[in-house]
Amino acid sequence: MTSKIIHPHRLSRRAVLTGAAALGGMSLLPRRAGADQWPTRPVKLVVPFAAGGTTDILARVVAAKVSEEFGQQFIVENKTGAGGNIAAEFVAKAEPDGYTFVVGTPGTHAINQFVFKNMNYDQARDIAPVIIIARVPNLCSVTNSLPVKSVAELIAYAKSKPGELFYGTPGLGSTAHVSTELFKSMTGVEMTHVPYKGSAPALTDLIAGRVQLTIDNLPASQPFAESNSIRPLAVSSAKRWPGLPDLPTIAEAGVPGYEAASWFTIGAPAKTSKEIIDRLNASVDKFLKTEDGIARLRKLGAEPAGGSPADMQAYVLAETEKWGKVAKFAGIKPE
Repeated sequence: MTSKIIHPHRLSRRAVLTGAAALGGMSLLPRRAGADQWPTRPVKLVVPFAAGGTTDILARVVAAKVSEEFGQQFIVENKTGAGGNIAAEFVAKAEPDGYTFVVGTPGTHAINQFVFKNMNYDQARDIAPVIIIARVPNLCSVTNSLPVKSVAELIAYAKSKPGELFYGTPGLGSTAHVSTELFKSMTGVEMTHVPYKGSAPALTDLIAGRVQLTIDNLPASQPFAESNSIRPLAVSSAKRWPGLPDLPTIAEAGVPGYEAASWFTIGAPAKTSKEIIDRLNASVDKFLKTEDGIARLRKLGAEPAGGSPADMQAYVLAETEKWGKVAKFAGIKPE
């Protein structure tokens, strides 16, 4: 059966407008209904790094809880590469129907714009804030074969072997990357960056001695420190971490004024309906304020955050300004 082609000039203006209005009404009605009924099928939480890292761990904790509450599966999908840009771009360009979200980091939301020349998404324009899941410090750790047991000894050793030490990170633009570059700038040591596609492979190589140092997220690093697979030297936060009271801060241990931390968020494609964003925000925020939620995240080495989408937006803007100054100070150039 062949279809008849009607040329646009043969249609009356009134017919076109009437048809457009009808189509508009048809498209709006399901969208409004969908916001009320959401989710009616599995939802993706896209993680920018490999399984086993902090972003992935926190995403799976949250996914399990919201799956339980909404009675619909929230699936964690790992899309690695380009310091998180591949995942963030995927979500930025996804259909804004409430079924695709990104678990963001300082890299995807604040730092990458200072590290990468070609960005195919604009975080402020293309990703709508949902909620901050948690904030975490980084753990400065070395491979067990390195003959240092303190930050001061690390600095002295690195200065005696300029450029010979390798530090691993989950990727360009990660907080591990800028945190270590800040450390280098403030101490005058020279070390070589080895970016990976996530914390897990970086830590695997730290254990094996293929890299000598990481200043990576505490939740990813802590299990290996506790099992003595790597040697923790200090935390990156301004104050000692409650879960590790005997471990000094980097500032205490020989780098006065040093402070760096990471954070993890949920973001949506920019045109996702406010109703859906608010529903997901309320669910996650409620979990983060429960005794169970607080205990589970603190056990992982994270401090629950929460708050409104507006709170997340304001925080990301402030962090963008901060890390922009750090990138300039550390001499990080877009690659």
